[in-house]
Parts: sequence; C-alpha cells; structure tokens
Amino acid sequence: MRRLNVIGLGPGSRKMLTQEALCAIENADLVWCAERNGDLVPPEKRRPLTPFKSAMDGMAAALEEGLKASVLLSGDTGLYSMLPLLKNRFGQEKLNVVCGISSLQALCARLAVSWQDAAILSAHGRALSENALCHYARTKPKTFVLLDDKRDPKWVRDALEQGGLNALSLMIGERLSYDDERVGPYEDRPYDALSAALIINDAPQTAQRTTALSDDSFIRGKTPMTKSEIRAQAILKMELTPDAVVWDVGAGTGSVSVECALNCPLGQVYAVERDREATELIRLNKEKFHALNIQVVAGSAPEILEGLPAPDCVFLGGTGGETKEILKKLESFGKRIRVCATAVTMESMSLLTQALSGYADFSAVQIAVSRLEKVGSYHMFRAQNPVCVFAATMEAKQ
Repeated sequence: MRRLNVIGLGPGSRKMLTQEALCAIENADLVWCAERNGDLVPPEKRRPLTPFKSAMDGMAAALEEGLKASVLLSGDTGLYSMLPLLKNRFGQEKLNVVCGISSLQALCARLAVSWQDAAILSAHGRALSENALCHYARTKPKTFVLLDDKRDPKWVRDALEQGGLNALSLMIGERLSYDDERVGPYEDRPYDALSAALIINDAPQTAQRTTALSDDSFIRGKTPMTKSEIRAQAILKMELTPDAVVWDVGAGTGSVSVECALNCPLGQVYAVERDREATELIRLNKEKFHALNIQVVAGSAPEILEGLPAPDCVFLGGTGGETKEILKKLESFGKRIRVCATAVTMESMSLLTQALSGYADFSAVQIAVSRLEKVGSYHMFRAQNPVCVFAATMEAKQ
C-alpha cells in the first residue's frame, strides 16, 4: 500500500511552497485540498478536503487502488493542522509528511524577530478564551495567535484592553505570502480572515501565582468576605489546576472567585450569588483584577446551578441551608470533584462533617487568627472568629 503525502503548503501562495512540496503535488494522482488552495492543483487531480471523514475515506480508497494520493494542509503540518486526525486514521507508517513554512515563521520573518520564546496559540475554530489569551500575553515575551473571521485582530485588541494589557505591542499579518499581504501594527479596520497576530511584551510577568491577596485590595461593601488567611487554606485544599472549572457558591464579594480565577488562567470560574449588592461587588472585583474568566451567576443554589458545566472544584462559602441538595447535584455529574467549604458556627460545622465525611480524603482544619491592631499608643493582637475549613473529594463513578 502506498503512503499518503501530507503536505504543508505554507501561508498559501505558490512562491512559499518548498521544492519537495511542489514535486509531491506534481507527481500525485489525486490531491485533497481546501477550496482556497485549489489554484495550486490541476482541476483533474483536485478533491475537496471537507467534510474530513469523506475526504479521508477517499484517500484510503485511492491508496488501496495504488494511486499516489496527497493532502494539502495550511502552513506547517505540525502547527494546528489535521495531521493528528490523519495519523489516527492511517497510522504513522502510512504517512509521508512534508513540512511547510508556517504563518508564525512568515510573520516573524517579516518583522525580523525570533520566535523561539513565543507562546503559540490558535483561535481558528478553537475555544481560545480571552482570559487564556491575556494570560499568555501577560507572562510571555511573545504570543502568536492564528485567527479567523470571528476571532479576528479586533477580538485580540478588545481582549487585551479588557485584560489591562492595551500597552502591549500588537502586530498583525494579513494574507501572508499573497500579493496583497499587509504586515504592521494593529489598525482599527476590517481584516481578512487569513490573519495572524503577534503580541510583544518587553516585560512579561511571572506565571507563578501566590494565594491570599490582601483583604484591602478588594472592593468591599457590607457583604461578608472570606479573609486572606482562610482563602489561602481554601485555595490550597481545592487543589486547583490551571484549566480547572470552578464553582464558588455563595461568592460574597468574590474574593475566593478572584483567587481561583488567577490560579486557573486557562479555566473558568462561576461565581454563584443571590444577593444583588454582592453580585455587583463581584463584578467590580472581576474588573479590578482583570479576571475575565469569572462569570457571575445571579441566583440561589441549587436551582441556579442547572445548566452550568460540570466543575472540577467547588467552594461552598454560603449555601443558604441547601448544602445537601448542592452535593446531590454534584454527585449527579459522576466525576471527580474536589469540594471545599468553610464554617463558623457549631451547627454549620456539624452539618458539613455529616455531609462531607463520607467522601474520600475528608479533612477539616480550624484556623484561629489574631491580628495586630493599634490601640492608642500601643499595639495589641485582636482575635478573629475561628473558621473551620473542610475538604473532601467526590470520586468518579466507575
């Protein structure tokens, strides 16, 4: 059986095809390609690349007949292409992969900058969030993004502004390799769907996060707030990952939501709160910390939880007496979920002990904090109410 030629055709124009790619196309009996690349292939050889399953069925049939079959992939075969799908279908031994010049290489060459220190992202038909984009732009010297007609250069600029990063340099490459190619700083105008962005940050921040922002850094009202020492323990107990989906039920001012959002830059935090004044505080703190991955969910649990995606971690800051019903909702997902909760009264401690002690890794720690305060010309420690932090793991159903 012949091998399938998987050809990286570069940014799009014939002049940026490698010699190996040109020879593979010329010698092929059949070539599958996207409509916009059709001019690179003689009409009698050309076959549509979509739908992918039908195209791959056609490739398999051609190879069985002993025909020389090729498929053209935009840019380089190893950069956000359908190579993994082809490898899964045909196996590595049945593929002959011809690398191409990527849009990343082309744009950086036009700008005369290196790209070995760049984060490489794609918003082209992929679920790249504004917060994830800002995380990379904030923490990397360079961030390259493949774009499309929906996630376009304006989407990048708007995301950077929402993330407080509008001072960063944003360079756009439009229709790279074609005669009407344009490369330069972002302009407030429509762009072609064939665009890519390069964000340059001369002073990137560290990606490492520390918990427990100071209490005074939050916008506060009359709504109770989980204090920094308790937040630090809760975040530790939640065992967050960068891409975690988190529910903060009874979010109050949003202090825990903000901490979770900053620790999960590639994830999503749902701040559930029924009090109108509190939800406004959450929104204000979300804006202050540029936590674009917080979604405020106004309403009472457990009813308001319907429709939310299954969480990886849940913090119960206030449940309105609905702890057991909320836990039943979490159990219905049938997946591993880390649950953390706080309690101040003996009654709530007893309830949480009964509710959580049947799950794996159950633990509880009581934290008693005394804070230094100035009293007249003296300094004294003033005791705060002890808080108990509970944690447990709901295990996935087998």
